Amino acid sequence: MCNPVDAIEGIVDFVEDVVEVIVDLVEDVIGWLVPTPDIPDYGDLDQDQQAKGVLVNKISANSAIPIVYGTRKVGGNVIFLESSGATNEFLFMALVLSEGEIDDITSIFINDTAVTWSGDLADNTERTVASNDANFFKDSASLITVRPHFGSDTQTQCSLLGSLSSWTSGHKLQGLAYISLKFKWNANAFGSIPNVTAIIKGKKIYNPNLDGTLTGGSGSHRADTSSTWEYSDNPVFQLLDYMRNERYGVGIANSYFDTNFADWQTAADVCDANITPFSGASQIDLMDSHAVVDTSRKSIDNVKEFIKSCRGFLNFTGGLYKIIIETTGSASISITEDNIIGGITINSKTKNSRYNRVIASFVNPDKNFQSDEVQFPPADDSNEASADRHATMKALDGGILLEGRFNFGYITNPYQAREMAEIILRRSRTSLDVSLKCDATALDLAIGDIVNITHATPAFSAKPFRVQGMTMNSDMTVSLQLSEHQDSFYTFGTQQEVPSIPITTLPNPFSVSAPTSITLTDELVEYSEGVVLTRLNIAVGASPDQFVSQYQVEVKLSTESNFKILAIGSEINYEMLNVIDGGTYNVRVKSISSLGVNSSYVTANRKIIGATEPPSDVKNFSVNMLGNSQMQLNWDANTDLDVSFYEIRYQNVTSNAQWNKSVNWLQVPRTSGTSITTNIRSGAFCIKAVDKLGNESNNETIIFSNIAEITEGFKNIQTLTEDITAGTFDADVALTDSSSTTCIVLDTKNDFDDVTGNFDSASGNFDLGGADSNIDDEGFYTLNQSLSLSAIYDVSFIKSITIDQIEDPYDQFDSGRGVALFDDAPAPFDGNDPTNATAQLQIATSTTSLDNATEFQPMNTSTTFKGRYFKFKLRLANKNNKTRAFVSGISIDVKMQKRTETGEDVASGTTTKTITFTNPFFAIPSIGIAAQNMATGDFYSISNKSISSFDVVFKNSSDSNIDRTFDFVAIGHGLKSSS
Repeated sequence: MCNPVDAIEGIVDFVEDVVEVIVDLVEDVIGWLVPTPDIPDYGDLDQDQQAKGVLVNKISANSAIPIVYGTRKVGGNVIFLESSGATNEFLFMALVLSEGEIDDITSIFINDTAVTWSGDLADNTERTVASNDANFFKDSASLITVRPHFGSDTQTQCSLLGSLSSWTSGHKLQGLAYISLKFKWNANAFGSIPNVTAIIKGKKIYNPNLDGTLTGGSGSHRADTSSTWEYSDNPVFQLLDYMRNERYGVGIANSYFDTNFADWQTAADVCDANITPFSGASQIDLMDSHAVVDTSRKSIDNVKEFIKSCRGFLNFTGGLYKIIIETTGSASISITEDNIIGGITINSKTKNSRYNRVIASFVNPDKNFQSDEVQFPPADDSNEASADRHATMKALDGGILLEGRFNFGYITNPYQAREMAEIILRRSRTSLDVSLKCDATALDLAIGDIVNITHATPAFSAKPFRVQGMTMNSDMTVSLQLSEHQDSFYTFGTQQEVPSIPITTLPNPFSVSAPTSITLTDELVEYSEGVVLTRLNIAVGASPDQFVSQYQVEVKLSTESNFKILAIGSEINYEMLNVIDGGTYNVRVKSISSLGVNSSYVTANRKIIGATEPPSDVKNFSVNMLGNSQMQLNWDANTDLDVSFYEIRYQNVTSNAQWNKSVNWLQVPRTSGTSITTNIRSGAFCIKAVDKLGNESNNETIIFSNIAEITEGFKNIQTLTEDITAGTFDADVALTDSSSTTCIVLDTKNDFDDVTGNFDSASGNFDLGGADSNIDDEGFYTLNQSLSLSAIYDVSFIKSITIDQIEDPYDQFDSGRGVALFDDAPAPFDGNDPTNATAQLQIATSTTSLDNATEFQPMNTSTTFKGRYFKFKLRLANKNNKTRAFVSGISIDVKMQKRTETGEDVASGTTTKTITFTNPFFAIPSIGIAAQNMATGDFYSISNKSISSFDVVFKNSSDSNIDRTFDFVAIGHGLKSSS
């Protein structure tokens, strides 16, 4: 380590004349608000070109290597470039990004296009382009291989470049963050040497706040152990790293800083304070720094940039480097007239240092890390206080535009940049500058400190000022240069959200958008009289790329190896005649731009259906209400000529209905029309068309109805939920397991060991009895649930059968359904099982006892029965002895109709009046009374309410019975019958 004064003076007069023994002991300090600093050394360019220069790839052997702190998008120095392969197919590149060790590389851009990689860009980990990246993954291959290196001091040879003899084991680039790349030539992706940029999370640095060995610190960081350091965007710690680093920084020893870096910790905490930039926003730090430090510049200029980004003052006092952040605070000492020697000079800001508009430049990540500007007051300052509006301030300045421009090259947040602009403007307009000479009391001050001044002449009473300059004179007095301090300058004011501005994106000539789709259909066409051919129709979805001029269509049979070009043209509809029925055709199409660049292929396959095509799906399935108890199902007629009937099924769900879990509802012959009337029911109705060969539509059409809930005038009495293990099974049904669900199913006619001959002679499925078509055609399950009422009532029932699945175990799609190939099996994929299987609920009633309920009849969709005792059965059946439904649940809603009974102009008499209902209710109804000719104090009371009657008596205020006329209404449910 070197002497700090020598180090800085040797680099570039870090603090001019820091110590002069006789006079000017303290002459200068590095402060944040100084005249605009020198432009960085990128030629004589402005800040816009500076930001762009950071993104440039330089091919040079002696270019300066930058230091990246925080997160920035950077180019780099191309230090190695070599082609390889018999035809120079591959290009290898090494691109140095920055000094190391950095924290991460988050993104890599090739020619300003982000690359999607096969995995995270981890240190010394090889990645290729992901298959979903259309720009650099072409012809089923990655065009780029990358291996990032984060720049540790123990970095080893890159294995990607190590495949070349010219990149030896000695090429380690230790301490430098770089990426090695291997490009595979492709005319549709690259036109020249690619330009490479990357977004990186920069240098890992020391954070005293995270050092548990220091006062005020807590954590594993250690000042001289770089392996313990971490990423930070705090400008104070970044400056500390730059000043301490011997390789690329100033190289100042730790002994020239406070033992605990106490003032650096305090300053960093100011920067890390959380603020809310605008209403509803997430919190951000008060000040961050995302710097690309040009190591070819003077160290003093780089230090000034750090200081400027955090409103800092860097002092060298008492043999130590200390930092102070200009922010809110209180005075460290007070100076009165007793301490002031001679006069006091007070100046207000001159026109040259007073502003009514301040424009701050910063680097904007939302604009590809290019230079951007914010200003205070903002262009639309209608939300600002009247005194803070540009027009108001300009008027106070005599109508003169006083504009200041400041460049903050290390700030990347518009809200932080605008805050800087606001502070500069407020300081320029309301800050007084004071010069005075005082006694040795001022020796306790450092530049950046706040001091209270009390002086009668200007009427200062403990008025706070910030020290901007100090000079110790030969007579041991101290000259101070002060600027007025106001805490209000540094209180972050909520800003308006920065509007989102669309980024201008120019088209990439080597990135051509593929067609959006390929739609394949086939149809029978009459090619000439008596000659019918099958035609494959190819509809190309037009590419959205305006530079596409042609499409190339290629076709082959799936059994062939190579595609054949069918056509090249600008049209989007193509035809191929005389395709083979039952054959599968592979079709692919690519776009071709006006420059001859090809897109990726879009592919599609089509199996030629021909005459085996199932009926098309039913269209416009709908439901209409008819009266109060019925509804009409409607649909469009199917245009296929071989449709036999329409199968309508029901499932008691309000979403996610499934054809294979629905129950039989209705079958409507094609000749009967396209509508059917049925009782109202809420739930899902499904419909398919079925042709004369038994082929169903590929997809069911589903509607959901809630008509019953809206219109039903019934009261739910109870729900009978069946335990399907508790009922009575006849010989033709059994209890089984379906996908871990207990179900009732039809049994087989024969058991496996019933087959004639030896045990091993039986063929077929063991569980199906070793015979084909072996499922019973009909069977019954008597429910354990029954219903017994207190009397005879009209009762409505709504059934709900839950089907876990419907299967035809003999009709397996992967067995080919009678053909050799899987793909030749006829549609639909799931077969026609639901059409062939039946699950029906039946009911028996009695007025005397459950034992007398013996005659069962089908329960229709929603049916009313008269009775006192009710029993239920499940009927399972199938049409072909191959199909069976797996019933996993049965429930029955028991309902009674809502009704009312009324009476009008009933005379109560002077005794208790009993009202008997014409027909008793099922439950005690609600009673309403409307009395006439009542006098003041008259009242009535209702008593003895029952399902068949109630009592009412009228009395006057003396509690004597009186005769009054009244109307009544009884509202309830259930109609009791005598037989």
